[in-house]
Amino acid sequence: MISKNDMKERNRMSILKTIRRGVCSRADISATLGLSKPAVSALVDELIKEGLVYETGRGDSTEAGGKKPILLDFQANVSMIAAVSFNNKHYEVALVDLVGVVKLYVKKEIHIYDDYRQTIDLIVQEIRDLIQVAREQGHQQPVIACGVAIRGLVDTKMGIMRYSSAMPWKDAPIEDYMKQSLDIPIFLENDARAGTYVELLNSNGAYSNSLVCVSVGLGIGTGVAIGNEVYRGAFDGAVNLAHATIDHDGPLCRCGNRGCWEALASITAFSEELVRRDGKYADLEFTEILNLYHEGDAVVADVLFNYTGYWLGVGIANILQTFNPEVLIIQGELTFVGPELERKITEVVHQRVKSAVTKRSVIRFSEHSEKLQVRGAAAVISQYFFSDSHHRLIWK
Repeated sequence: MISKNDMKERNRMSILKTIRRGVCSRADISATLGLSKPAVSALVDELIKEGLVYETGRGDSTEAGGKKPILLDFQANVSMIAAVSFNNKHYEVALVDLVGVVKLYVKKEIHIYDDYRQTIDLIVQEIRDLIQVAREQGHQQPVIACGVAIRGLVDTKMGIMRYSSAMPWKDAPIEDYMKQSLDIPIFLENDARAGTYVELLNSNGAYSNSLVCVSVGLGIGTGVAIGNEVYRGAFDGAVNLAHATIDHDGPLCRCGNRGCWEALASITAFSEELVRRDGKYADLEFTEILNLYHEGDAVVADVLFNYTGYWLGVGIANILQTFNPEVLIIQGELTFVGPELERKITEVVHQRVKSAVTKRSVIRFSEHSEKLQVRGAAAVISQYFFSDSHHRLIWK
């Protein structure tokens, strides 16, 4: 049986989520949720007192005339989220508001020690330093939680990084270790699923059926959302398509198998194929290679379109046949190549997908790939912040 307090809390969260979706009045909320106007007013007053909601002014009168309604909006700047993402090359740390706007950001090279605690200590200190910079710049809002996006197999319930082909750690209890140092809730997430949360946060509930996100970086990650909920599988290992075999005679992957999708279509694979063509491309960062492409480098263009783009299309065709999503979004630095690569990938997919139903899926590049991984870590916290199960853990 649901208690009065539980019902009040559910109604409070429903009101907060309604206001988050767009500016509205108390009367709008009452009509949308089917709650009485006095109940809505009382809960809205609580949210205003807590600083989560504010009155923006008056709206237009209805056709019947009468008093203009007072409009309400969500106060995204009432607090900040610490967001962390790292791989075997770099770490990123940011302070982000509750709807994903990055306020402060830093990216640095990382050293992966055999003992995970030594690496995490460096990241924790970077968080503290960034908070200090924020205070000096006048940002006095509390930092209420920290999201951490990591490449690899992550046990989100236990806060443990189980395994990553990019790092030497096994069963590293990162969440507990960071919480001891920062004394705020910490939430660990796989980086690809974190990227999916970015799209869900920015869509504001638009993907009511199914969404697939393919994150292309040093590796490849895939996230699937069904009914605006990210699918995890029984042990947090669902949709790990990076290591699906695409070409059984393909290059050796970090995981030990040959021809994995990641070994053919990631940015790492792109760079390796480029060096196989010509050693002059060795040691170049992807941004430098991207500049060469935009300057007309024919070799870079050929590898981008006829190798990386081709193999991405092959893998995505398999995903469409499996999930038949409304939308498939490609994320990550590779999207900075531009729409010509998007068209190439779509062309390969449509050559391989014969079903008229599957061909209706929309394939497009993300509009949110800038600082994707660290924004994904923040989006995980935002998702929890607006959930009935975790809101009070984060917002005390």
